Amino acid sequence: MSKKSTRKSQDIISIPVDQIYSQGSLTNNARPIGWKGEFIDNTAQDSKPATIKLPGLTAPDRVPTGLAKQWRFGKTLLNLLRRPKIVKDLPIHLQMESTDACNLNCTTCSRDIFIDKAKLLDEKIWKKVIDEIVPTNINVSGIGEPFLHPDIFDIVGYAKSKGSIINCATNFTRIDGRYREIIDSGISQLKVSIDSTDRETFKAIRGEDYFDEIIDNVRNIVHLRDGLKKDVPGIRFNFAVQALNYKQAPGLIDLAAEVGVEGIYFQYLEYVDMEDRKGMLTGDMTKESLLEVLKETEKRAEEKGILTNLDIWWRDFDVFWNKMQPIAEFQPNNKACYFPWFSTWLSADGWIRPCPIMPWTLDEGRMGNLAEQSFSEIWNGAKYQELRAALARGERPTRSCKTCIPQSLHNILFMRSKLLPKK
Repeated sequence: MSKKSTRKSQDIISIPVDQIYSQGSLTNNARPIGWKGEFIDNTAQDSKPATIKLPGLTAPDRVPTGLAKQWRFGKTLLNLLRRPKIVKDLPIHLQMESTDACNLNCTTCSRDIFIDKAKLLDEKIWKKVIDEIVPTNINVSGIGEPFLHPDIFDIVGYAKSKGSIINCATNFTRIDGRYREIIDSGISQLKVSIDSTDRETFKAIRGEDYFDEIIDNVRNIVHLRDGLKKDVPGIRFNFAVQALNYKQAPGLIDLAAEVGVEGIYFQYLEYVDMEDRKGMLTGDMTKESLLEVLKETEKRAEEKGILTNLDIWWRDFDVFWNKMQPIAEFQPNNKACYFPWFSTWLSADGWIRPCPIMPWTLDEGRMGNLAEQSFSEIWNGAKYQELRAALARGERPTRSCKTCIPQSLHNILFMRSKLLPKK
């Protein structure tokens, strides 16, 4: 678990930990600090949850294959297009936070604000959620470092026994030489957070001096994987773009090619409940300088054969740039959100959350706890219905929704074929 940060977190909207379980509604309508955009009071809307009794949704024993798998995807696509309040199909994607403990102290991470005591996902809970959903794809990471969970390989093995495709975001510092075990586990993809091309920048951003160790770990696992003639795990770098590192983006392409990394995901920053750090993270970076660097990065990626998501940056650059500005200058986007119709998040404490953004707040999006309810009860419970109805009306019902840049339907359907594992 990371050491407590000394960075200030005054004026962060949150509620005391001991009041979490008495939190009533999903939709906390508090405006983000400094918010000057349109504000909709959802309590004035007719968003009363449906009262019909739904039969429990039944998961298959294993992830279906062939036509049955295509049928499941087809029904999910129909839900994405229709966006009903009640979803009669289980989600095909699960983000399962194995732990919220972490050994780093990153400037871009707000876990120091709201994680009081780190938790490990309990075996009864992770088996329950896998059994009750049998998702096609599972990400076994969340706010913490998954390889800190002592049973991470049991989790992966159980999910693989159901036919799920597994990917894992990791800082790759807690491998302890277990390269062969990782390869044999069947993890389809490792998403290694790197954020720099040198030790000094890495330490400035991520709080600890692990850069050389991470690069050695990547080299070693790639060498062993290729020597065993295995296809998995595929490896990509994750790079959180910010003032301290953005000029290193072209050099990261060279580093990826050198160590055998297939792709790089360039991540714009989320600032949920950490607006006070935005100035530090964006610094003196200008729109023009960032554009110039990303153009050079894309050119070098094409030359080296490294896959990236920079095509998304070109489509949404103005939206991403707007996100980096002070919230008083923020211009809300009109992108539709699709997450509550195909995906769900399980926190290490057993709470189901509707997307990967709300878990970065202390008080939003707690749909239900798997220690107390079945997943199907939560999936079509009052809170999920309330959220889906509000999103389908074009509203942004929580403060994290208000500044979110939701993944487009195009990204959801086609990103998997580029930077996410296929098998």
